[in-house]
Amino acid sequence: MRVSFVRAVCVAVCAVVSSASAQEPAELSDLEPAPIVDADSLPTLPDVVVPGRPGTFPAAPLPDDTIVTPSRTETLLSESGSSVTVVTSEQIQQSGQTSVAGVLRGIVGLDVVQQATPGSVTSVFMRGANSEHTKVLLDGIQMNNAADPTRRFDFGTLTIDNIERIEIVRGPQSIVYGSDAIGGVINIVTKRGDGPMSAIVSGMGGSFGTHQERVSVSGGDCSHYYSFGGSYLQTDGFSALSRRFGGDESDGYRNASFSGRYGWTPSESLNVDYVFRYTDADVDIDGFLADDLIRQTRSKQFYNRVQLQSQMMDGLIEHKAGFSYSDNSLVDTNPGFFGTPRFDGQSSQFDYQTNLQLLETNMLTAGVDYLHEQGSPFAGTKQTQNLKGVYVQDQFTIGQRSRTTIGVRWDDHSTAGTAQTYRFTESFDVLETGGRIHGSIGRGFRAPAIAQRFGFAGNANLRPEFSKGWDIGMEQPLLDGGLIVDVTYFRNDFKDLIQFVSDPMAPNGFGFVQNVQLANASGVELTASTQLTCDTTLTASYTYTDTEDLLNDRQLLRRPRNKVGLNLQHQCLCDRATLNAYMLYVGSRQDFDDLGGIITLADYITLNLSGTYRLTDAWEAFGRIDNLTDSDYEEVFSFATPGISGYAGLRLRL
Repeated sequence: MRVSFVRAVCVAVCAVVSSASAQEPAELSDLEPAPIVDADSLPTLPDVVVPGRPGTFPAAPLPDDTIVTPSRTETLLSESGSSVTVVTSEQIQQSGQTSVAGVLRGIVGLDVVQQATPGSVTSVFMRGANSEHTKVLLDGIQMNNAADPTRRFDFGTLTIDNIERIEIVRGPQSIVYGSDAIGGVINIVTKRGDGPMSAIVSGMGGSFGTHQERVSVSGGDCSHYYSFGGSYLQTDGFSALSRRFGGDESDGYRNASFSGRYGWTPSESLNVDYVFRYTDADVDIDGFLADDLIRQTRSKQFYNRVQLQSQMMDGLIEHKAGFSYSDNSLVDTNPGFFGTPRFDGQSSQFDYQTNLQLLETNMLTAGVDYLHEQGSPFAGTKQTQNLKGVYVQDQFTIGQRSRTTIGVRWDDHSTAGTAQTYRFTESFDVLETGGRIHGSIGRGFRAPAIAQRFGFAGNANLRPEFSKGWDIGMEQPLLDGGLIVDVTYFRNDFKDLIQFVSDPMAPNGFGFVQNVQLANASGVELTASTQLTCDTTLTASYTYTDTEDLLNDRQLLRRPRNKVGLNLQHQCLCDRATLNAYMLYVGSRQDFDDLGGIITLADYITLNLSGTYRLTDAWEAFGRIDNLTDSDYEEVFSFATPGISGYAGLRLRL
């Protein structure tokens, strides 16, 4: 490798200089002798991550200091100009949470809103954008539901099973991900087995008649890897309807999930990777301001993808070709006005990407993708639409400070027309202070959902939604590196947003959706992390989000201006035990009230505790307490949230 060659030259030159110094004439002996340079003490150049070379992910485990989401290539996290947060499998386990939504609550720039009980509709708002403006991926599989009224992804039933990491990238990401990535991208990476076969079995029980059983098996060698997991969760729950509106009957939840990854690497230049995830869930729900003793939503979700990855010329050229298929179905057992509502949707996508390592400091990426969607909202006639896209992206380094990514994309929707997007990012090292300036600017778009075009209030003439977003931030170590602070300012401007407009003359007598809404969001994201002692770590985050619905002259709903998170982690008992305390403050926010007007929901604070204790090398006890202060609050008007609750269990590693 060229870096290794340069390092060897440096060592040789220093050895020659040292030898020459030892042979200086006697008359120069009064001068200070040149120090002998040990090769191990030489400053070393960082290894360059070369995407596409043999041994890259998923053919090999993904290094801890790299990310794949912002550019769809392996990149050092410390060199990314994008605003990125990585949640590792270790952090997921330490949180004690059973759902991805629970893990995401404390992430800077995200607002997680669950309608009521576990399993109920859960939305994620990123940097003030709508929930349908977040692109959700599972190893490259689009999880956004083609049959959903807005094609958003509902996090309500997504468990943490078999997840290696979650990468959250904030800001428009359409140039490599196409539609829906207006606010950002959440990419869930499935575990890749490595080493001898191992298994983990666990059982947990607790409040509200809750119990969960989990099992996972993984392993791998130089030619094969695998990771499979399954879980079953059941709870009696609590009333979805808030107590202040008379809610008293329990609304339960059942979830069975299976997931896996299998890979075959017959040579250093070829890898075949297959990923799947299946979820079958039933959730008891209540109507608006009314208990419902029999109403349920029953959902089934299946996602899978196969990808071929090959390298040429010692990894300087890489090809990736993948096919993804997802199938979503949801039934609402309440007959309602239109009969039994049923939502079915399928998405098929083919994508191809090539990475060309032109120079050690320059990589060119190009790709194409084709997405086909079909759905039947409200059990209506099945409708289809498709989206074709092509993009090109260049990543290059200038000197020892600057790392730049620039790209453009062209999309053509079967009915909504065309869209052109771009993205530019920059990471600049301030070597004098050890800090780093990072920033990005880009344009994103979202194609109309099938239900918005063909549903009850559909409009076949809808255009894509667009956004222009930018951010700039500074990451800086302080107190001799004992404190690391990152502060980022962001702004997103949205136009042609789709919104329902009342019109008694419409064919349905109510109205239809149109591209009429304008909105913007701006704010500040602050994160800080410090090692208080060798056993104690404190991390903090603060998000200020100022949103404006320009059409209705108000804040965007369910998005607080202020959110604060504090997490304290402590290891004790000779590192056999780990304790976590997490505090979350969510400021006031607006929502619809029972008369269709606007109401302000009160701010709230929750405190969660979690911990693990290693009993033996094989057995581990774990537990958590949610809402320790028993705060009474609502995330959605009139719907309840859990009070103080506790859970505990055992984990066996084989």
